[in-house]
Amino acid sequence: MVILKGGIKNFSFSEIMDKASKIRSVINRISWSSWDLEDLDYKFLVSHEYAPLIATICDEGINADDAWGYPEWLYNKVGTFDPEVLLKQDHRKLLEEYLKDKWPKRFKKKDKENYLEKISRSIKEALDLFLREGKSPVTMFDNRKYRALEVYFMLRRIPGIGPKKANMVTRDFIYRSLGLTGRNPWFDQIRQKSPKFKVVDERFLDMPIDVHVVKVFNRIFGRLRPYKKYKSWRNELQNHVLDILAFSKLVFPEFPAKLDQILWTVGREYCHNRSPKCSKCPLNEVCEVGKTSSSNLSSLI
Repeated sequence: MVILKGGIKNFSFSEIMDKASKIRSVINRISWSSWDLEDLDYKFLVSHEYAPLIATICDEGINADDAWGYPEWLYNKVGTFDPEVLLKQDHRKLLEEYLKDKWPKRFKKKDKENYLEKISRSIKEALDLFLREGKSPVTMFDNRKYRALEVYFMLRRIPGIGPKKANMVTRDFIYRSLGLTGRNPWFDQIRQKSPKFKVVDERFLDMPIDVHVVKVFNRIFGRLRPYKKYKSWRNELQNHVLDILAFSKLVFPEFPAKLDQILWTVGREYCHNRSPKCSKCPLNEVCEVGKTSSSNLSSLI
């Protein structure tokens, strides 16, 4: 049985730097186009000012494709994206109808109720904010260059946009500004009206961290499962934030947030809680867990 080292404390700085260098090399070989919204109606999303905002607010706990599919369903149901009309809708009932056969299996009745209450309230509060200020998610930005942290704090004012979402949207705007991705419906709407819009100073933006990032980070450093006292990677999340942020600065000192996409994608597509697809994972050569054989993994899970 292979003994895994079990965490970043067991690695010297030179070993950590070696992993950072190898991960950077792997990421630079990957095509960023694979992270675009391939399966959604991009033409619809980029044609309606409030569609990306509503999808972003909905994208919390449920499947991302379902969150980003909701605006088009909502439009077909209501017949307009006029914010004054949307503000009068019962978004709780609409969300409940849309998600009736789309809820994640882990969601219990209480989770569903909390989601419906929180997201429907956030959608209405966001619509109300833009109506009061006479702006939209597109016209809130001027035709100029923005610093990353300026965009982050502008987004944080919007109900339903917490620190993680503000960070992710800002990061995605930077990806488009740098030409790393081919499209983003919110960014591209802004660019249609404000062609000089771009986001810079990416070195000051920290990476967003979720359960997938925590899981992959720990497995790269040899820990297959969460500690028993925490039971899940989600419960361990807060313990690893500073370590992950520090590591991201080693991998990409000029753009630390860039590390998020590969860790998140690997966590969702390959690094499952049980039966991870190590042989297919792009980080296999860097990961201590991935270096073990399938038979050894089976005995450890």
